[in-house]
Amino acid sequence: MTPPQTDVDATDAPATDTEGRVATSVPADATAHECPYCERPFTREDRVALHVGLQHYDVCTPGEEEAFEAAYLAENAEIRRYRLKAAVALILLYFGLLMVYAVAA
Repeated sequence: MTPPQTDVDATDAPATDTEGRVATSVPADATAHECPYCERPFTREDRVALHVGLQHYDVCTPGEEEAFEAAYLAENAEIRRYRLKAAVALILLYFGLLMVYAVAA
């Protein structure tokens, strides 16, 4: 028995450039920061540092390595704060609903 055929719409897949990477663009009113190695545009300078550290680690300079490490640590701190806020929100929601159920039941 053969599996059912599914039609995949081309609009479901992200657009890619000639090298198979996901195509990116910067809004017209924003400043474009480009990667010095592949000229990929980014809206923020720290995103360029992260890109260079992850994609061009074999050719980046010591200064770019330091910028990558600083951006990486800052991003980790942001993610940690977000996770903490999300956990607190879920805990408050859980106990709030528990109290509503205790009073209403």
